[in-house]
Amino acid sequence: MNKLRNLLFIQLLTGFLIGLLLAIAGLVTTSKLIESEQLYHKELIKQFSYSNLIDDPKLLSKQIRASIDFEFLTIKDPQGNILYSYKMNRANMPLLTSVLRQANLLTEPQTLASPEGEIIVEFHSSYEDILKPLLPILVALVFVPLLIVIVSFLLFRSSMNQIFLQLSTEVAGTINKFIKSKTFETSEELKALPSQFTAISIALKKLNAYFSNTIEEFEKSASDLKSEAYKDSLTDLPNRTQFVEHFEKEAASDGNQSSFGVLVLIRATELQHINQSKGYQDGDKYIKGLSEVLINVVGTYSNASLYRLNGSDFGMILPNITVKEAESLAQTVHSRLNEYMRVAELSAVAAMGIVSYGNNRPLGELLASADTAISLAQTKHVNAWHVHKESNISQSSATAFGNQNWRNIIADVVEQNAVTLLLQPIQATNRGTKAYSEVLSRFKTDDDQVLPTASFLAMAEKLDRVIEIDQLIVEKVLDTIKTQSMADQFFGINLTPASVHNDQFMIWLERRLLKEANIATKLVFEITEFGLQQNVNSSRRFIDMVHRAGARVTVEKFGVGITSFKFFQELKPDFIKLDGSYTRGIEDEKNNQYFIRMIVDLSHRIGVNVLSECVETQEEKHILEQLFIDGCQGYYLGKPAPL
Repeated sequence: MNKLRNLLFIQLLTGFLIGLLLAIAGLVTTSKLIESEQLYHKELIKQFSYSNLIDDPKLLSKQIRASIDFEFLTIKDPQGNILYSYKMNRANMPLLTSVLRQANLLTEPQTLASPEGEIIVEFHSSYEDILKPLLPILVALVFVPLLIVIVSFLLFRSSMNQIFLQLSTEVAGTINKFIKSKTFETSEELKALPSQFTAISIALKKLNAYFSNTIEEFEKSASDLKSEAYKDSLTDLPNRTQFVEHFEKEAASDGNQSSFGVLVLIRATELQHINQSKGYQDGDKYIKGLSEVLINVVGTYSNASLYRLNGSDFGMILPNITVKEAESLAQTVHSRLNEYMRVAELSAVAAMGIVSYGNNRPLGELLASADTAISLAQTKHVNAWHVHKESNISQSSATAFGNQNWRNIIADVVEQNAVTLLLQPIQATNRGTKAYSEVLSRFKTDDDQVLPTASFLAMAEKLDRVIEIDQLIVEKVLDTIKTQSMADQFFGINLTPASVHNDQFMIWLERRLLKEANIATKLVFEITEFGLQQNVNSSRRFIDMVHRAGARVTVEKFGVGITSFKFFQELKPDFIKLDGSYTRGIEDEKNNQYFIRMIVDLSHRIGVNVLSECVETQEEKHILEQLFIDGCQGYYLGKPAPL
């Protein structure tokens, strides 16, 4: 291409120089002719000046102008007085004259005097008669070479366009072949290119190599991006996207063979608190520690897989194992979490919800069930787990899983006051104990189906409606006591931790107790050990308020946590109700007997009575009495009955 450009440039330059030389030669020749003509005019005027016409300047000028064309003519006397003057209009002056004057090729103006000095003539010829015929010739000398060059350039350009068009067609065909075959090696078009295009052939091969490498890099990058899209950056665990895909492919039904297994949802309950109080770096450390615990446990189960679903939730898929086996896993995780909690100096680590899958149950429904199970686990104790089991009510269309359905159910219960109260007695084992009967709440749907109490309360707490439920229960108990004239009995009312730690609820309850002062002294408010531990300061304020109103407090589900007795010395509850796990089979559990005896002894020293629940046999009751338990509750002593 550069050679072609150089050739074209030389051609143009040559044409220009030839035209220029011809023009100069023409102008020089014209100048010589003008000079010769000027001498002739000078001689002619001299002859006129020798004649008798000098006495008549006008006649002399007439004669001179008749013979010669002037650019200007002036006749003066010896004193310089102008006797005659003529000057051609420059607009009428030939173009060539102006060009020659600019090029300094015209002769200078001439001055002649008569022999005796009578007149002086100054003149400059116009040379129009010479220049007019020469102008076309000079123009031709200048422009004809240039025209030749232009025509040659246009013809050259047209030829090159044809060549380039042919070349581009050949290259385009080769590239199209490459696009289809993704290689030049087998391209017949490339082999068919003329030898003059060897450089293009080489360039296309290099382009092929470049694109091949680029495609490989792109495919690798795409693979890396896909891997990153399926992985959690903090824990390196597969993320929710891969969890969903894996469950749909592996855990869901495959053809006619229905698969089964267990889905475990693990929630890092302390993440928000750690992020807010210690910072996100500590929060990440906490999540990584939890993930390591889960990885170690899940690695012991064949085909089990672990995923990080979101910021605080992990998911386990355990194919081909039963709920019973999953409970064993949950117990192992629970122990590991407790160990991690002590090492990391945390108040809790995680809660687990367990649900079995199979029979083509949708993943969304399973996750909703597991979420509900987590809510129930959080009502038990630290790092607890809960198995969500199918029930008739859960299969009802009115109570299908999902937050919105639960919202509607809870709203209906509150609006319709759809709560039923049952009463289960606590029997005192000595005369000094002021025992009471525990009020149990049951909730119903529009079609009069009883809802599972634990699930209902857990979902109410999750959906921020549990305080309304607690208020509804308190109002119902107060109203029942008044209408049935039962102020001579003592009643235990369960409260959720959310209500106990809510300032507005505390203010409301204090006003209601002060308004019903005679009934307040007959009430005992039951709060779980775990619930009190969630906020010691608000727990202390609540218990103090209840005592001021004349009511009492029971710490239930005692023994599943790690509460110290210093804690109870500060809070000063009235009762401790041991968790039912210590009562079941106590006749064969010597360790439980030693534990209960120790608890009773320490509690009595600080003025707290100890109660026991889930007493189902006479033998259990007898052993508990020997351990100096202050009161017993269970089916052996009395089943729940309508209040």
